[in-house]
Amino acid sequence: MLADPATIQADARRAPFTECRVLVVDASGSSRDELGRCLARIGLTRIDFAEDGEAGLARFAAAGADLVILDVDVPGMDGLELCRSIRRMPAGADLPVIIQTSPATDPAGVRSFEAGASDIIAKPINPGECMTRVRLHLEKQFLLRNLTDFHRRLEGELRLARSMQLSLIPDQRRISAVAARYGVELEGVFEPSDELGGDFWTLFELDADRLGILVADFSGHGISAAINTFRFHTLLERLPPHGYEPTEWLLMLNRPLKDLLPVGQFATCFYCIVDTRQGTLSYAAAGAPSPLLVGAGEATMLDASGLMLGITNSPMLTSDTVPFPPGATLLIYSDAMTEAVDGQGHLIGEPGLVRLATEAFQGGPGRLKRLLAAFDKVAQHPLADDLTAICISRSA
Repeated sequence: MLADPATIQADARRAPFTECRVLVVDASGSSRDELGRCLARIGLTRIDFAEDGEAGLARFAAAGADLVILDVDVPGMDGLELCRSIRRMPAGADLPVIIQTSPATDPAGVRSFEAGASDIIAKPINPGECMTRVRLHLEKQFLLRNLTDFHRRLEGELRLARSMQLSLIPDQRRISAVAARYGVELEGVFEPSDELGGDFWTLFELDADRLGILVADFSGHGISAAINTFRFHTLLERLPPHGYEPTEWLLMLNRPLKDLLPVGQFATCFYCIVDTRQGTLSYAAAGAPSPLLVGAGEATMLDASGLMLGITNSPMLTSDTVPFPPGATLLIYSDAMTEAVDGQGHLIGEPGLVRLATEAFQGGPGRLKRLLAAFDKVAQHPLADDLTAICISRSA
């Protein structure tokens, strides 16, 4: 005969409660018996008893407990000191401790709560009140532990997901190898504002002279945005950019991306090809922050407007081909840099970024490092958005 599913479910919920261990510390044998009967009536069988404070503390240190009921007037170490001692132990910091108070020792229970009691019950014991309070605190403790375990698991999974997301971004070894191959100075930084972020960037070694750089920023933050970066990375594996011009390739990516992204989600994107032999920079953009091109003493914001990817089947993109001669530097960044505010609450904006970059880009290698150091000095932290910045320079 099969058991009633509702009964099975109820038993499953009760199981953790009935397995709880309760420590009773009371010098009175009749009180210990009465408390034992109360606990047994609500299904608790794992009950330890101690007759004084020192014995109670030793029992707790040896076997632990899920709840402690103690008499404020136990001999030796009194109930208040016993409660303080339990609270000082790691296992007792969040433990429910119920103190039996007496009118003579602690009439209002103030001293008990100051000692760390979770609750008080007055002597002589009212069985109904005692059973209700014990059940309430144990169920609350059970829920709290479940919540703590859930947070611990979630933190572990987020750390793993963060590690996986960072593995999609070129690491320093790859950046250095690409820089050496193309004879450029190349730096990249990705700092998610949450455990996970919606920014993504990568490199494509198209041929001996042409290097592709892709930067994307998915709407939103956290897990949903990070999932979109994984989707995007999978899409890039299926549709690599080799053999395509920037606009042509971004439009190719847009078609499946529109089907992959939930309604209301999209991605800003900037993709460029640095041709070291021709000395040119060809790019296409979809609603991205305007990259900063610095060269020959001038700083120019490239037009990277256009419609974001994932919204329509045929987005209007911006594109251009501009000189990128030796001595030129290109900064590609996420809007976290221009939407940050300074110490006075003023938006840094594009003008502020140009000022910082113009000064930081003077001198040799390490331009992005100097820029971010200057940015950190003026921008309020934490940033509200993920920060991505890539800096590529051609040696003069």
